[in-house]
Amino acid sequence: MIFKEKFSTDGLSFGLAEDWDSTYFVGLERKFRFDTSNSVRLLYCKFKWFFMRFIMKTDSYSPLETALKWQERWKENDVFKTEFSPERPSFYGYEYPPFPSGSLHMGHVRNYIIGDTLARYKRLCGYNVLYCQAYDSLGLPVEDAAVASGKSPAEWLDECISIMTEELLKLGLSYDRSRFFSYHEPDYYKWTQWIFLKLYEAGAVYQAENWSDWCGHCQTALAYEQVNAGKCWRCGGTVSKKLLKEWYIDVQSIAADLVAGLDKHDFPEKAKALQKSWIGPSNGLFVSFALEQQDGEAETSLSAIEIFTNRAAVIYGTTYIGLAPEHPLIATLLEGHSDKDAILSEVRQMCTVPRVERMKTPEARGIFLNHHCLHPLSGDRLPVYVVPYIQGDIGTGAAIGCPAHDKNAFRFADTMGLEVKPVILPEGGLPLAPGQCYTGKGILQDSGPFDGQDTVSAEKTVTDHLIASGAARQGETYRVRDWCISRQRYWSAPIPIVYCDTCGTVPVPEDQLPVLLPTEGVNMDTTGNPLTMHEPFVKTHCPSCGAEARRETSTLDTFVNSSWSYLRYCNPDYKDGMYDPEAVDRWVPCDLDIGGTENITVANFYFRVILTWLNRLGFVSKTEPFKSSIFHGMVLKDGLKMSKSLGNIVRPSELIGRHGVDAVRFQSMWAARPSSDYNWSDEKASMSQRFLANVWSTGSDIIALIQTDNPVELDRGSLTKAEKKFEQNFLFGARKIKRAYDTYELQAVCNNLQLIWEKTQKFIGQGERQLSTNGRELARRALHDFLIMLNPIAPHLTEELWRRFGHREMLAERPHWQESTTLQEQNP
Repeated sequence: MIFKEKFSTDGLSFGLAEDWDSTYFVGLERKFRFDTSNSVRLLYCKFKWFFMRFIMKTDSYSPLETALKWQERWKENDVFKTEFSPERPSFYGYEYPPFPSGSLHMGHVRNYIIGDTLARYKRLCGYNVLYCQAYDSLGLPVEDAAVASGKSPAEWLDECISIMTEELLKLGLSYDRSRFFSYHEPDYYKWTQWIFLKLYEAGAVYQAENWSDWCGHCQTALAYEQVNAGKCWRCGGTVSKKLLKEWYIDVQSIAADLVAGLDKHDFPEKAKALQKSWIGPSNGLFVSFALEQQDGEAETSLSAIEIFTNRAAVIYGTTYIGLAPEHPLIATLLEGHSDKDAILSEVRQMCTVPRVERMKTPEARGIFLNHHCLHPLSGDRLPVYVVPYIQGDIGTGAAIGCPAHDKNAFRFADTMGLEVKPVILPEGGLPLAPGQCYTGKGILQDSGPFDGQDTVSAEKTVTDHLIASGAARQGETYRVRDWCISRQRYWSAPIPIVYCDTCGTVPVPEDQLPVLLPTEGVNMDTTGNPLTMHEPFVKTHCPSCGAEARRETSTLDTFVNSSWSYLRYCNPDYKDGMYDPEAVDRWVPCDLDIGGTENITVANFYFRVILTWLNRLGFVSKTEPFKSSIFHGMVLKDGLKMSKSLGNIVRPSELIGRHGVDAVRFQSMWAARPSSDYNWSDEKASMSQRFLANVWSTGSDIIALIQTDNPVELDRGSLTKAEKKFEQNFLFGARKIKRAYDTYELQAVCNNLQLIWEKTQKFIGQGERQLSTNGRELARRALHDFLIMLNPIAPHLTEELWRRFGHREMLAERPHWQESTTLQEQNP
């Protein structure tokens, strides 16, 4: 309950409204007439000011009640439902969805408040906005959480999704609720399986036996990008190597497109550098080293070993050829060897060592394969070794050994007693001392016709000579590996493949999709993949011949499930395909994706892989999923990453109860730039709470002062110096706030909101003396515009004050920023 007042030259009107949401000025009205002398008027103004401040302050601000009230109003009025108007600009903000494996954590809070703030800002500016959410409810995180709880994943999800939906909405997130869905819904993963089949038909998905990265703790194979410094992305456990038959998506064939696409995407530099490192484009030479035919050796089709190098200038310094332990030619080279089985066993043992560990020990012993290659220029005989430090997924998996000019080769040659042959005279003219390795520039020596050339120019002349002689070809290679997408785990989309003794590997027909993941009768209390023991799932019939067959029991990597969700958001109810073409043309590429390290690097990379293949195959016209990215840092506590094991978890629900949701939102944006880590502080959260309480208090004072005034034109000629200065400062601050919103510098938004509010308070303080008509209009405009600018970050408080100001439409209902004359005037 609040009082409304109207000041005029002939008196004061008081109105009492029992419900401030109802029509104003019901009840009684009394008018007072009195002597208008200056002393009496001053006494009256002071009485009026303090009386109205007292009345307003009796209606105290309750963050919890205010939040619940406005969240219910937004829901009742369905104000965040996505609308599209072709004459308005559009904004599609994509947030990487949460794994429903428990309650929200502060990382979620930061991520989603950034997204919501920008979505609300864009709506205020008149944009069509697509902002919605899903649950990443398939994959390892969900299965692990369910097992730990003693429940099935399906039961666990019912509970978690209910809890997390409530927690998300308590944050005041302005999602279009009609677009919520979960990846474990058959209507969704049916289309994930459809993508698999289309890529399989095109040869972009294939099955092969390889030495895969294996996490013993998670009991599954991993993709190359899911191993960081030899550790599993999910559990942090040590990764080993295991020979497995897995399903892969061909990434090598689209690597050039993936590199080119990075220039179309406003990536954070850190994420761009990481993806480029993964893809690893490298120009160089593919050089053939002919195999020397041994006396009495059985003939094979193998006549040469091809290596890749981008250091052609040092080729005369080659003293051996090295093969990675995974190289497919090793078994061929050992044909007829008396110790073949023993050597292959030793090679397999090398393969089990993670590549990170192998790279750390280049002095590890290799295995001579009893073969020599002939140098294409010098004709020298070069021994062929299995070399542990050489990686099978770089170049051709074979490399020249040039010990005098490569540190790894030098350490390996020292271990194996191989020749070290210097072919570069270092700059300065001093020759290498025996046992030295030099990797810098210089002048070639002992390099046949190229002696005396500097190493820079020699790269071209040696390259041209090798190509002209037919010993080499120019080419490009990529570090990126094909994406291993099969997982030996239960809770994910089944791979739509059937194995038949007669027909072999058979894809499930499209009209039989989805291949349903069983949710009943699955024994979770087992080691390994419980699907392998679930006969109702495994036993089936061949789609081709009808004979008894068995299903593939590995399931799809969790990132395959999420890799196309942004297309589905455009119209999740679409029935005639994986996405609605008309809706996707409107919204994709998304204007912004928001996430942490794993999201903006690993997940984003996989999104790009899938979209690139869909584009190549003609299913979509888009080439990149996102235009820009926000790569946010972590939320820390006491300087450390929040972790249950460290006991420093801060629960969002507790913070909301203690400080109010708007204060938690404001603190999350104010604490640091989005790209930086920040340390959660209850003290700073309390500061945010006090700032918002101050906005409520002073905002109420302003409403008491000018609430029923109608907007008037400023009399520019009579503006005082203080009024001019305030107007200039306010508009200057508003300009900075808009620029900060537009560039996603949300910390700067918060800083400037506080500065502009301090100036407003100082100006309004003159109200205890009586503001002029101009002053009252400036105060009205200031509060009006300040509430609009603060609204994206603190939506509940601002909606409350906005309505008390006398506005009938919610801030969330109209593009008030766009319609505000003064805020539009701020543009330079």
